[in-house]
Amino acid sequence: MRKTYHIIILAIIISINNQGCLLGQTPDSLLTLKTAIDMMLSSYPSIRQADEDIDMARIKTAISSDIYIPAISGTASYMWIDPISKLTLGDKTVHIQSNHNVDFGVSINQLLWDFGKSRPKIESARIAYEITELQKQQQIKNLIIQTITAYYMTAYTRYSIDVKERQMTDYQKMLAQMEIKKNAGTATNFDFLNTGSAYNAIKTEIIALNSAKEKQYVTLSLFTDTIVDNLTKLEFPDQGRFDFMSLDSLISIAIDNRTEMKIIEKEYKLSLAELKADKRAYNPTLSAGVSAGLKNGYEPDINDIKFNYSAGATLNIPIYEVNRSKQISLGKAQSDKTLAAIELTRKQITSQVADSYLSLVSSYSKIQQLKIQQNVSNLAYKQAVTNYAAGAITNLELITASTNATSSELYLLQEQINYVIAYYTLLADIGVNLENMFTSE
Repeated sequence: MRKTYHIIILAIIISINNQGCLLGQTPDSLLTLKTAIDMMLSSYPSIRQADEDIDMARIKTAISSDIYIPAISGTASYMWIDPISKLTLGDKTVHIQSNHNVDFGVSINQLLWDFGKSRPKIESARIAYEITELQKQQQIKNLIIQTITAYYMTAYTRYSIDVKERQMTDYQKMLAQMEIKKNAGTATNFDFLNTGSAYNAIKTEIIALNSAKEKQYVTLSLFTDTIVDNLTKLEFPDQGRFDFMSLDSLISIAIDNRTEMKIIEKEYKLSLAELKADKRAYNPTLSAGVSAGLKNGYEPDINDIKFNYSAGATLNIPIYEVNRSKQISLGKAQSDKTLAAIELTRKQITSQVADSYLSLVSSYSKIQQLKIQQNVSNLAYKQAVTNYAAGAITNLELITASTNATSSELYLLQEQINYVIAYYTLLADIGVNLENMFTSE
């Protein structure tokens, strides 16, 4: 079934190639997105916690089924009693009990029938175990999306710093030229101050970007459980081409495959099982017990240790329980509440898929426009450099053209990253297993 839906998604979207523009200097320090996700999956604490929750749920399931396993116990006791009861018959004294009292035995108790009381409890434990497994899958999906976002935003911020530093170098040269021209009288003080203002504005941007970069390094390092710094090479994705299905089709796929939907449906089944357990909680129980051992105190020789045994059955029938109806009403209310939550979850999934789908469509259109804008801005900047060298334009016009060129480059890169994040978010929103996508590559 998973392969079928994976093929459907591939028909919707031509997969993005994760090989692209590389950042960094040392080949050995390359951290690919796949590697980052693998490291996160193998080391992130909440995943290990989820594994422990699954183990605990598995144990609880086994315990719930142990009700029909017989209980075996052994006892051993010794008691000295004095004085003891005696009976005098003429000149003869008969001891009714012994000073020395020993008792060794083994007892076996077995539940024979509980009139269906335990079956819903066993079913509840099994469903709770399945919910715990689904919750782990949901947690992994969220962590993968967070890792993807942290990875590409770190790469983007670092690249932005490189672009701004190149621009600052150009402005620094321009500022030096303005100072020479001002001293020679061929440029005004306004031109010099305007260039200096643009230069300092970029320095301020670089300071802010460096601060953001360091924070992103910490975030990505926590996800990957490794040190991410300036020597770590990151990569940008190449832009893929998307062939869209209808939004209704995507929503239908999401309703069938989203982990959240599976969880809430199982929670509804769990509430029904618990309601059934509440209704059967006061059913009769039939059990049997057998015990055997060695004991003294039997006539005619009360000090002689003899073998003894007993066997019997017990039928327990509850007659009146004051909170029975209240407990059943509470379980019914919980079941109705969970049923309503199913419809709410369906609406939330519909909203999420629509939001991701429309964001993806919008991002795709923006990228096409930004590519045109970048080409035009680059041509305009090259022309501005030529015109400025010929004295045909002012430095303010050159600064404007430079700002437009660098801004359009960064806007395009930012939108391409938004596009990729939206791509994986949409896949997650329609129920594709992202873990399989990355671990199977």
